[in-house]
Amino acid sequence: MPNGHGQRQEDEEQLIEAVEEDGWAHFSDPPDWVVDAAKSDGIPSATVGFEAAQKQYHGDNYVYLAVSSVHGNHLHVFSQKKSEYFETTPEEGTCPNCEKYVKRYEEDDYLTCHRCGWQYKPLKERLNNLL
Repeated sequence: MPNGHGQRQEDEEQLIEAVEEDGWAHFSDPPDWVVDAAKSDGIPSATVGFEAAQKQYHGDNYVYLAVSSVHGNHLHVFSQKKSEYFETTPEEGTCPNCEKYVKRYEEDDYLTCHRCGWQYKPLKERLNNLL
């Protein structure tokens, strides 16, 4: 197979490097549910080339990016910690104590880490607690 397989490999490596430059880590053994969801959404064969189809899937602590391979035969999965993907807001973010992704639930007065008890309170509330 002159030039075929070698060029495909180079193309795939170039695609992976481009996505990793955007802050995503290539996930060589992705969770089955991400692969199944991406295949169900038609990602591996939706579009080919360097403008390949891609879709994000949100797990508990990671955001996964499924990208069709350059030639449409395979699926590449990348991951990024939710703490790096989202900024901390009053609704969701990263716990500074245990560094896990936290999300505000309806019963919470403030963004609360249910693992260690940390709360994201507005500055006015924090100052009132000090004084």
